[in-house]
Amino acid sequence: MKEKRFSFFADPQERKAESRPTFGTLPFARPTNQRFAKVKEPNSQRTITDNYIFNSIFNKKIIQTMKSISKLSVLAIIALTIMLSGCNSCNNAAHNKKIKVGYLPMVSSLTHFVAVEKGYYKEVGIEVEANPIKTSNLLAQDLVAGHIDAVIELSIVPLLKQLENSPNSAKIFSISSITSENGFDGILVKSNSTMTKLEDLAGKKIGVFPGTTAKNTLADIFKTKFPYLQLPTFVELDPPLHIQSLENGDIDGLFTYEPTLTLGIVKSGFKKICTSIYAMQYSPNPIGIAAVNNKWLVENPEAAKVFFQAIDKAVEFIKNNPAEARKILAKATNLDENVANAMNIMPLSASTQIDFNNLKGYLDILKNIGEIKSTQNPLDICIKQ
Repeated sequence: MKEKRFSFFADPQERKAESRPTFGTLPFARPTNQRFAKVKEPNSQRTITDNYIFNSIFNKKIIQTMKSISKLSVLAIIALTIMLSGCNSCNNAAHNKKIKVGYLPMVSSLTHFVAVEKGYYKEVGIEVEANPIKTSNLLAQDLVAGHIDAVIELSIVPLLKQLENSPNSAKIFSISSITSENGFDGILVKSNSTMTKLEDLAGKKIGVFPGTTAKNTLADIFKTKFPYLQLPTFVELDPPLHIQSLENGDIDGLFTYEPTLTLGIVKSGFKKICTSIYAMQYSPNPIGIAAVNNKWLVENPEAAKVFFQAIDKAVEFIKNNPAEARKILAKATNLDENVANAMNIMPLSASTQIDFNNLKGYLDILKNIGEIKSTQNPLDICIKQ
């Protein structure tokens, strides 16, 4: 007897007797002539082929769709990254335009005072955190250490000494041009003193600014001009003690700077027996400088650029408006306007007008008098123009 196998593809008529009763709309519930329809068994090989083709096309479409989605996703991620990077760059630029500036609270910092008063910093979009610092030595130390980003203004000597220990740590962007006509320094004696000229100070006690530069410079002048005379005795004094030390007779003469120089004349009746010692040593003298921390300069070139522009604009303003500049000086340093009007103003160069030959000549003198160990190339210690 031939065994009858069950198949889902068997003729429905052959499975009729084996069908279980069903209800509702299933075959058992329909009229007999409608319960079962003759269905031709499909060709298995063709079905497999069709399925393969269908699946291939379907899978290809899926892969293409996924690739499209992937491309769009990558583009979206790139666009988002660029946008966020742009925002971060903007934030960094805004942050980097905050500059920490150190300055001496005296006439030599007039460019900074003008830039604040006239709004030049704001014009170029920088925010300045200003820190008054008492001496050039401290300014140079803080600048090289990176505690401040820029200095307006300090003596070049302390900075050169710092650069000997930390090469390329700071760059000069402006220098002074001191002459006998505009010098910010001079020598005072009491009004009743018998001393009337520089050589009269031989063997006398002279008050000087703290540090080595003032006494070494004055000693150099004496050695050059009066080689057979005895050198003065130098007494280092903090600026607030200058006038009272001369008044009290603790010193015979005073080698001092503005505003003390004019204050002593206007308020105390002292007499000036010598104009600028620095101009007498070398004229025009670039002893006063403005400088920036080199690491900050490299990392913030755009901020540095506009900062220099603001200071250059202040330099030009002072040159063209000396009377108004003196009013700004009086306000910034709490000076009597009469004193400010009688003072000399130290001229500083624009950042694009540094006289490298002049600076080189002064560096040679500083080496000769023992203030620095070696003469550096001005191009190496100044900003590139």
